[in-house]
Amino acid sequence: LGPPRLRDCEAICRGMTGRGWSVDAWRQWGAAFALSHDGNFFEHGPETGLLRHVSTDTRTQTQPSKSIFFALVGPWHDGHDHLQEAYDAGIRRWVVGRIPQKSVRWTQDSDVLVVPDVILALQHLALTQRHTFHGPVLAVTGSNGKTTVKEWIASLLPERVAIHRSPLSHNSQLGVPLSVWSMDEHHDISLIEAGISMPGEMVKLRECICPTEGVLTHLGEAHVGNFENAEHLAREKCALFKDCSRVFLPESLRQACSEYLPSHIVTWSFAHEPNATDAALLVEMNSARRQASLRWNGKTADVTFPFANDVSVRNACTAILVALHHGSTLDDIQQKTPSLSELTGRMSSVKRPRGGLLIQDDCNHDLGSLEVALQALERAPGNGSRVAIIGDVTQSGLAVQERIERIANLVGSVNLDEFWFWGPNWNPIETEALQRALCSASSHLAVHCFSELPALVSRANRLDKANVLVKVSSHAPVEAVIQALAPARHVTTLTMRTSNLIENVRILKSHVGATGVVAVIKGLGYGTDPVALGRLLEAQGVDWLAVAYADEGVALREAGIQSPIMVLNPDPITFETMHSNRLEPQLVSLKHVRMALAWAEAHEAIGWSIHLKLDTGMHRLGLAPFEDAEAAKLLRSPSLQLASVMSHLAGADDVTLDEATRAQVEQFFHRTSRHFKDVPRHILNSAGSARITAFLHESERQKWAAVLTHIRVGLGMYGLGQEVASLGLKPVLSLHTSVAKLVQVPSGEGSGYGLTDAATHDRTLAVLSVGYADGYPRSLGNGVGFVNWKGRHLPTVGRVCMDMVTVDATGLDLMPGDRVYLWGDSPSLDEVAQRAGTIPYELLTHIGPRVQRVIER
Repeated sequence: LGPPRLRDCEAICRGMTGRGWSVDAWRQWGAAFALSHDGNFFEHGPETGLLRHVSTDTRTQTQPSKSIFFALVGPWHDGHDHLQEAYDAGIRRWVVGRIPQKSVRWTQDSDVLVVPDVILALQHLALTQRHTFHGPVLAVTGSNGKTTVKEWIASLLPERVAIHRSPLSHNSQLGVPLSVWSMDEHHDISLIEAGISMPGEMVKLRECICPTEGVLTHLGEAHVGNFENAEHLAREKCALFKDCSRVFLPESLRQACSEYLPSHIVTWSFAHEPNATDAALLVEMNSARRQASLRWNGKTADVTFPFANDVSVRNACTAILVALHHGSTLDDIQQKTPSLSELTGRMSSVKRPRGGLLIQDDCNHDLGSLEVALQALERAPGNGSRVAIIGDVTQSGLAVQERIERIANLVGSVNLDEFWFWGPNWNPIETEALQRALCSASSHLAVHCFSELPALVSRANRLDKANVLVKVSSHAPVEAVIQALAPARHVTTLTMRTSNLIENVRILKSHVGATGVVAVIKGLGYGTDPVALGRLLEAQGVDWLAVAYADEGVALREAGIQSPIMVLNPDPITFETMHSNRLEPQLVSLKHVRMALAWAEAHEAIGWSIHLKLDTGMHRLGLAPFEDAEAAKLLRSPSLQLASVMSHLAGADDVTLDEATRAQVEQFFHRTSRHFKDVPRHILNSAGSARITAFLHESERQKWAAVLTHIRVGLGMYGLGQEVASLGLKPVLSLHTSVAKLVQVPSGEGSGYGLTDAATHDRTLAVLSVGYADGYPRSLGNGVGFVNWKGRHLPTVGRVCMDMVTVDATGLDLMPGDRVYLWGDSPSLDEVAQRAGTIPYELLTHIGPRVQRVIER
């Protein structure tokens, strides 16, 4: 990241967001970085102040006068487009890649660092902060389980240990430096996640984290993605541990990784596995996989796991191994392991029946993640009140008074209406001090403190429309509060993992080499939440959102979405509605073009944006070749403005139709080059984007590049369809429900309507609270389908009913209330659709309205 002399300002750079960097420290660092990285540094900003925050998004500004703004350029956005906006908010310290010619006023009273690589500068700023921390820094990586293992290590460490860790799942080239920046001198240990999607990225993260120890959770072959093979993936991940004093991992990974790791490897192993005697921690499981005997340093202890699936047990063993080497005893492990919960490591939101959202953070509860959660609450849509329900940050390692100051500082930096504090162990003096600090930080804030759960539940029951954040320790018994704020309407839930969706679109865009994206969210966002999906994609800067009909576009506009919206199937009777709501119709015939032009001229419209569809072989909608010239002539009218031209691939997902697909692309290129070459041209759908290298040779992709600049993605956003594994696309959606009841069925007897599907042995059947009214198809009954319970596949029994499904749970310790997955990671929606004899589109759009939609960030 740079020469050693850039560490000279370590002595001045004190602490993290709670203390911050002095102006002198920032300027010394900026001048040194500019000197070593071919940049320029201009000092015109305020001479005093304390820099506590780094900012990369004008929508999440926290105390702008105390922030440094990094103008990052990514596949979705360019921070340089928002410099004036950041300046108007109060930013006066900048790191930019260029100074725009049209906007230089803000440089006259600011400190500005201009460098070729802004993300590198952010990583180096974090590195400088990293060198002020002298405790152990553990870097956690793996194909999966990073967040879970990180959180479980924190849960198993002694309470006296002050832990710093990455908030949520912040493990990318951007997330890692933001996590490292939040290190503070009072922490005893730091746990930093690191994730990669491309070769070479891990070296950059290693140089930013400078880990002293490493943790490897898992190496899989299912998502090799941009790596040559599993061996290449292992080598790239292990690059994180080059300078570590020791690396913790399962013994089963030693052989695959040993040549890429430092000499000191510390492992755990199941007793029955090969080379188990080489492991520092030996785990002997019982047959039910809930209890285990641990042997470590000549001592043994029996522990109970709160889960039975192999993946969770292995992650728990890795966390136990690390905790035992950092101060935990076998007694601690024995006491705490039963309380481990299977975390998503994400923030989720659901709609409240009284209006607004309930935001929950299923992750660590420390000052860093609290700041992230408060910002999410501040950004929540709507103009209702904002209420934060926050618990004590006990594992911060700070004394009560300093915790009070830090909490008040964070709360004062965002716009809240009410703050509810859950502090059952606080005395009246501490509570009163917190109230004074909060009122001082924000004069208009209503503060309420609770030490008794019934009082907190009672107030939650009385809360009307509001966006609410609940951020407490994972062990806090606040389920009744959650139920009061957002009573469960139906136990079947569709969860959308937004980080995976964003990454999938990035992967597809990068795979094609496209510069633009049309995000298709028709069919109620493919059965999800079109407004939430639209807001997410708008924030990522997609070029257009695409819906099927005008009413879908109107709903997005009424929700405040401002992005360009394309209407794929516009009826002429809705032209007035579309024009008044700034919706852009796709015109699919010459007659359609004439009707739109006539309407626009009659209503004196000027420059109404429209899109044109050409039929290149699907033979459904679109202009025929002989109509192109006349359409181009009509579109010279100032009443209409051609925004893009498109065509639709008929069989991009079918290898037997590759020649026809290639012919469509060729025809589209020649027709648009003759008549419509000055606007974006798009023909690649999700399947076409994923399989482009299969039906187009490299020379053809270069020759026809003009029509490959934009992609239209729908199903591919969700990690479904073609080339999922080879591209590294990740599942976005999961459908899960609860066990309603267990039923004992004797041998020879069937179940449900028709008493079908009898067996030759006694069975325990689990009745699930889901049916074909919720979108689980009837064709999956009688053992055709299966569900996932803690890694075990339970086949369906009997017929799928309107509201219920029955599965075989014989011999399992499944209980009423347990959650089961109908599809998601396993089984995948693609697999379920195949078993049901249909396609994923149909299953998604059949998800019933009573299924609760949950958004995970």
